[in-house]
Amino acid sequence: EQQQQQQHQLPVVKLKPKATDGKEEELNESKKRPAEKETPRKLSKNQKLAANAPKQVRVLHILKKHKDSRRPSSWRKKEITCTKEEAKEELQEILGILQESSSTPQELRATMEELARTESDCSSAKRGGDLGFFGKKKMQPAFEQASFALEKGELSDIIETSSGVHIILRIG
Repeated sequence: EQQQQQQHQLPVVKLKPKATDGKEEELNESKKRPAEKETPRKLSKNQKLAANAPKQVRVLHILKKHKDSRRPSSWRKKEITCTKEEAKEELQEILGILQESSSTPQELRATMEELARTESDCSSAKRGGDLGFFGKKKMQPAFEQASFALEKGELSDIIETSSGVHIILRIG
Protein backbone atom coordinates (compact mmCIF):
# COMPACT_ATOMS: atom_id res chain seq x y z
CA GLU A 1 0.00 0.00 0.00
CA GLN A 2 2.86 2.40 0.80
CA GLN A 3 4.48 1.58 -2.51
CA GLN A 4 1.26 2.45 -4.37
CA GLN A 5 1.07 5.84 -2.61
CA GLN A 6 4.69 6.56 -3.48
CA GLN A 7 4.06 5.73 -7.12
CA HIS A 8 1.20 8.26 -7.29
CA GLN A 9 3.10 11.09 -5.66
CA LEU A 10 5.03 13.41 -7.91
CA PRO A 11 8.46 14.47 -6.81
CA VAL A 12 8.72 18.01 -5.46
CA VAL A 13 11.43 20.04 -7.10
CA LYS A 14 12.44 23.35 -5.57
CA LEU A 15 13.70 25.94 -8.02
CA LYS A 16 16.31 28.39 -6.85
CA PRO A 17 16.27 31.89 -8.30
CA LYS A 18 18.80 32.24 -11.05
CA ALA A 19 21.75 34.36 -10.10
CA THR A 20 22.19 37.29 -12.45
CA ASP A 21 25.14 39.49 -12.99
CA GLY A 22 23.06 42.36 -14.41
CA LYS A 23 23.78 41.50 -18.05
CA GLU A 24 20.28 40.14 -18.62
CA GLU A 25 18.77 43.44 -17.52
CA GLU A 26 21.16 45.41 -19.70
CA LEU A 27 20.20 43.28 -22.69
CA ASN A 28 16.50 43.85 -22.04
CA GLU A 29 17.06 47.57 -21.63
CA SER A 30 19.07 47.74 -24.86
CA LYS A 31 16.14 46.28 -26.79
CA LYS A 32 13.92 49.14 -25.70
CA ARG A 33 13.71 52.11 -28.02
CA PRO A 34 15.14 55.34 -26.67
CA ALA A 35 12.25 57.57 -25.61
CA GLU A 36 13.06 60.92 -27.20
CA LYS A 37 16.44 60.36 -28.78
CA GLU A 38 15.17 59.35 -32.22
CA THR A 39 14.69 61.91 -34.94
CA PRO A 40 11.01 62.66 -35.56
CA ARG A 41 9.37 60.63 -38.30
CA LYS A 42 8.01 62.38 -41.36
CA LEU A 43 4.24 62.68 -41.30
CA SER A 44 2.26 60.94 -43.99
CA LYS A 45 -0.03 62.96 -46.24
CA ASN A 46 -3.09 61.77 -44.25
CA GLN A 47 -1.43 62.70 -40.94
CA LYS A 48 -0.64 66.18 -42.29
CA LEU A 49 -4.22 66.60 -43.47
CA ALA A 50 -5.55 65.43 -40.11
CA ALA A 51 -3.23 67.81 -38.27
CA ASN A 52 -4.47 70.72 -40.40
CA ALA A 53 -8.13 69.66 -40.33
CA PRO A 54 -10.46 71.96 -38.45
CA LYS A 55 -11.99 70.77 -35.18
CA GLN A 56 -15.32 72.28 -36.20
CA VAL A 57 -16.99 73.51 -39.37
CA ARG A 58 -20.01 75.69 -40.06
CA VAL A 59 -22.27 74.95 -43.00
CA LEU A 60 -25.46 76.00 -44.70
CA HIS A 61 -27.44 73.20 -46.29
CA ILE A 62 -30.55 72.46 -48.24
CA LEU A 63 -32.26 69.16 -47.48
CA LYS A 64 -34.73 67.44 -49.76
CA LYS A 65 -36.53 64.57 -48.10
CA HIS A 66 -38.12 61.66 -49.96
CA LYS A 67 -40.57 58.91 -49.08
CA ASP A 68 -37.74 56.64 -47.90
CA SER A 69 -36.19 59.27 -45.61
CA ARG A 70 -36.06 58.32 -41.95
CA ARG A 71 -38.77 60.91 -41.21
CA PRO A 72 -40.66 61.69 -44.43
CA SER A 73 -42.34 64.89 -43.28
CA SER A 74 -41.22 68.48 -42.83
CA TRP A 75 -42.34 72.00 -42.05
CA ARG A 76 -43.09 72.37 -45.78
CA LYS A 77 -45.12 69.21 -46.26
CA LYS A 78 -46.82 66.96 -43.72
CA GLU A 79 -46.28 63.81 -45.77
CA ILE A 80 -43.47 63.58 -48.30
CA THR A 81 -44.23 61.13 -51.10
CA CYS A 82 -41.60 61.88 -53.76
CA THR A 83 -38.93 59.28 -54.62
CA LYS A 84 -35.24 59.68 -53.92
CA GLU A 85 -34.66 60.25 -57.65
CA GLU A 86 -37.27 63.03 -57.73
CA ALA A 87 -35.69 64.67 -54.67
CA LYS A 88 -32.28 64.48 -56.37
CA GLU A 89 -33.69 66.06 -59.54
CA GLU A 90 -35.13 68.97 -57.52
CA LEU A 91 -31.83 69.40 -55.73
CA GLN A 92 -29.93 69.24 -59.04
CA GLU A 93 -31.97 72.22 -60.28
CA ILE A 94 -31.15 74.12 -57.09
CA LEU A 95 -27.47 73.19 -57.48
CA GLY A 96 -27.55 74.66 -60.99
CA ILE A 97 -28.96 77.94 -59.69
CA LEU A 98 -26.31 78.06 -56.97
CA GLN A 99 -23.49 77.36 -59.41
CA GLU A 100 -24.71 80.19 -61.67
CA SER A 101 -24.76 82.63 -58.75
CA SER A 102 -21.33 81.76 -57.45
CA SER A 103 -19.47 84.72 -58.99
CA THR A 104 -18.67 85.98 -55.47
CA PRO A 105 -18.72 84.15 -52.13
CA GLN A 106 -21.21 86.70 -50.78
CA GLU A 107 -23.59 86.17 -53.70
CA LEU A 108 -23.36 82.38 -53.35
CA ARG A 109 -24.08 82.54 -49.61
CA ALA A 110 -27.01 84.94 -50.06
CA THR A 111 -28.55 82.74 -52.78
CA MET A 112 -28.02 79.61 -50.68
CA GLU A 113 -29.71 81.21 -47.67
CA GLU A 114 -32.63 82.43 -49.78
CA LEU A 115 -33.17 79.01 -51.42
CA ALA A 116 -32.80 77.19 -48.09
CA ARG A 117 -35.58 79.34 -46.59
CA THR A 118 -38.04 78.29 -49.29
CA GLU A 119 -36.83 74.91 -50.53
CA SER A 120 -35.20 73.03 -47.63
CA ASP A 121 -37.12 70.36 -45.71
CA CYS A 122 -34.90 70.91 -42.66
CA SER A 123 -36.01 73.05 -39.72
CA SER A 124 -32.78 75.03 -40.24
CA ALA A 125 -34.56 76.62 -43.24
CA LYS A 126 -35.73 79.46 -40.98
CA ARG A 127 -32.01 80.26 -40.40
CA GLY A 128 -31.18 80.12 -44.11
CA GLY A 129 -30.01 76.51 -43.73
CA ASP A 130 -27.38 77.47 -41.13
CA LEU A 131 -26.49 74.53 -38.88
CA GLY A 132 -23.96 76.55 -36.90
CA PHE A 133 -20.60 75.14 -35.90
CA PHE A 134 -20.33 71.41 -35.27
CA GLY A 135 -17.52 68.96 -34.61
CA LYS A 136 -16.86 65.36 -35.53
CA LYS A 137 -19.41 62.68 -34.62
CA LYS A 138 -22.26 65.23 -34.44
CA MET A 139 -23.80 64.62 -37.87
CA GLN A 140 -24.50 61.58 -40.00
CA PRO A 141 -21.20 60.17 -41.35
CA ALA A 142 -21.70 61.08 -45.04
CA PHE A 143 -22.82 64.60 -44.14
CA GLU A 144 -19.91 65.06 -41.72
CA GLN A 145 -17.36 63.73 -44.18
CA ALA A 146 -18.58 66.02 -46.95
CA SER A 147 -18.72 69.06 -44.63
CA PHE A 148 -15.17 68.59 -43.35
CA ALA A 149 -13.83 67.88 -46.86
CA LEU A 150 -15.08 71.22 -48.22
CA GLU A 151 -13.00 74.38 -48.14
CA LYS A 152 -14.61 77.57 -46.81
CA GLY A 153 -16.89 78.96 -49.53
CA GLU A 154 -17.02 75.63 -51.38
CA LEU A 155 -20.28 74.01 -52.46
CA SER A 156 -20.77 70.23 -52.34
CA ASP A 157 -22.35 67.96 -54.88
CA ILE A 158 -25.48 66.10 -53.78
CA ILE A 159 -24.90 64.15 -50.56
CA GLU A 160 -27.15 61.26 -49.51
CA THR A 161 -27.99 60.44 -45.89
CA SER A 162 -30.86 58.65 -44.18
CA SER A 163 -32.49 62.08 -43.73
CA GLY A 164 -32.61 62.68 -47.48
CA VAL A 165 -30.40 64.39 -50.03
CA HIS A 166 -28.42 67.57 -49.31
CA ILE A 167 -26.38 70.36 -50.84
CA ILE A 168 -23.82 71.80 -48.41
CA LEU A 169 -22.01 75.14 -48.45
CA ARG A 170 -19.18 75.44 -45.95
CA ILE A 171 -19.00 78.93 -44.46
CA GLY A 172 -16.69 78.41 -41.47
